[in-house]
Amino acid sequence: MLITPALLHVKTRTGRHRQEDAVMLRSRGEDSPFRVEGMSADLVLSRLDATVMRMGPEATEWHCVREDHAAMADAGEWADLLETMRFADQERSMASGGRRVAALISEGVRAGLTEALARRDWRRARTELDRFEAVMAMHPEDYAAGYLLAQAHLDIGAAMLVAASQGQLSRELTTQSATHYAAAEEILTAFDPIEQLSPLLAGSRYLLVRGIEEGAELCRDWFEDWCDLDPEDAEVHATHAVHLLPDWFGTLGAFEKEARRAALMTQDSTGRSAYAIFHMAAAEALGDFVPTLDLEFFIEALGDYQDATGCQHRANVAASLLTRMVRDYREAGPSANWHLTKARAALSNVLWNRLREIHLDSWPDGADALAYALAEVFGPALERGARIVRWGEGLGSRIPRG
Repeated sequence: MLITPALLHVKTRTGRHRQEDAVMLRSRGEDSPFRVEGMSADLVLSRLDATVMRMGPEATEWHCVREDHAAMADAGEWADLLETMRFADQERSMASGGRRVAALISEGVRAGLTEALARRDWRRARTELDRFEAVMAMHPEDYAAGYLLAQAHLDIGAAMLVAASQGQLSRELTTQSATHYAAAEEILTAFDPIEQLSPLLAGSRYLLVRGIEEGAELCRDWFEDWCDLDPEDAEVHATHAVHLLPDWFGTLGAFEKEARRAALMTQDSTGRSAYAIFHMAAAEALGDFVPTLDLEFFIEALGDYQDATGCQHRANVAASLLTRMVRDYREAGPSANWHLTKARAALSNVLWNRLREIHLDSWPDGADALAYALAEVFGPALERGARIVRWGEGLGSRIPRG
């Protein structure tokens, strides 16, 4: 039986013309890279009467799942926890926003290790690893216990590689990292992800490519296995996309072909969304989009990405991303006019027809980017004194009477 978190649905103020009291939308002023033409960003933001939340209900649900299962681990309820993880994994249980419940459980259980690695506290990390070794010793035949131990080794190995690349005891850490990858490989060899119907195992096995000599040859085959087990999980495509960049096993020239191939593999379940996920992951890793991006194809794929869940989290992600694209194309000048027109039309579609509430945690550029987006889409109405309100399945403008 799946253990559900105490709070899965967040009560928010959904009445029109209301914002959460705790949210104050303010511009950064002259320091902002998003400059609204013709009016101040603060004025635009003051006209927004739709629901605004610091963190969307989807992200809050993810946090609750992590916290609840971290508490189970701390209480030593390992038999129930492992059963829960197996059930969620094999059933492909999905939380709001498309996140897999099993992955969220794992993140919660490994939170202490994640915090230790963020501080590069290798001693604390070793203590956390000891805990997963003890769990594996108690449940040697349970693939969920094996997965947790293997993933802990992978977490430590990856963190050591990053530290080594930055010159911190590089030779020693590289050697230790290889030891952790070897330990993870040995554990994962005992549990076949296809036989266990386990996307968790397939995902951990895929991550071995970062620390083994055959990584370049195996990453595509292991991606296909992972994708076959759970083609609707965006994390599968995002993880593989990063490994197809020049820093790993790919080239910028070949990336476009790989993105289209992934979309073709999963078109029956999620349309073209894999293409959008590939390019979003690459843009996050590189700081900009791959030069071969097909904008029209990407915009269609971004629509499929939103339709796959129909949630407000992805609508906010899409709106924020398109806002940055519009800003960048505008700054590029006349040579990017065609791209600007396409991106503005896509942004208008998201705001008018998909975005019903604002989740600030999905806007990395903050309130200034939100103001920029609203001005781009509703500029003429705002200049006439309009307010931005919830309108059908999206946002719309309303000019107050009198």
